[in-house]
Amino acid sequence: MFGVVNLTLNNEIKFLVFISIDKLTTSENEKMYYSLVISLIFILLPTSLKVLAAEQPNNLARQQLTLQAEAFVSDMLDDQTKLNTRIKTMPIDKRINIPLCPENYKFSTNTNIANQANITVKAQCESKNWYMFVMLNATQMQPVVVISNPVSPGTILTKNNLALVEMDKKQIRSTTYGSIESVVGARTKRRISAGRAVIPSNLCYVCKGDRVTISAVSSSMRVKTGGEALEDGNIGDTILIRNSRSNKRIQARVANMGEVEIKI
Repeated sequence: MFGVVNLTLNNEIKFLVFISIDKLTTSENEKMYYSLVISLIFILLPTSLKVLAAEQPNNLARQQLTLQAEAFVSDMLDDQTKLNTRIKTMPIDKRINIPLCPENYKFSTNTNIANQANITVKAQCESKNWYMFVMLNATQMQPVVVISNPVSPGTILTKNNLALVEMDKKQIRSTTYGSIESVVGARTKRRISAGRAVIPSNLCYVCKGDRVTISAVSSSMRVKTGGEALEDGNIGDTILIRNSRSNKRIQARVANMGEVEIKI
């Protein structure tokens, strides 16, 4: 019969110890068990403490290097680009021993970082005669309005079913909206799932078949009448409208939800 001792002295150092207890009394078993556990702790504890002591400064140096490298790249960007750029240091191999630098690390790069996604910088600690190359990723971000809850065709968008998120500019494949206010009141033409970007082709402020107000505008007057939309349109689009009074078809610009304008 065997007893088992499971020792964990830090997150990565684990021991299983098997103790033979066939020929021992219960009292002797207990004494042997606890004696062995205490002995193993005293034997292995120094090793564990050395590992922890070695890891702590390396982790601190790694954090210091990462923050300073990201600040170096950020300082090379103009103010407007900096606001829309997310800079992140790529993971550094844990086997690399990074020294704590009494002074700040010095950085340099031969890369023209304008519009570059991947940037290599040289990090140096002169007092320790040490250097390494660090890879960073610079992602151009853009605010994009997305659907926060699934919506069905004909849904009028409100702040309750919209959200503004930051998206990688290179992953945006079509025209999007950068503010929630710009799409509030629009109607969806098809089902849109949660998390999808709101794009003009999925919306209409004036939809085909809608009753609309036609405003005839000049520098000195504004005349209004009713009509029917013969096409879908978003704000700024020119669409075909039927005048309810004259039954004539006219081209008018979408001014707002349910409202179009013509110049006279």
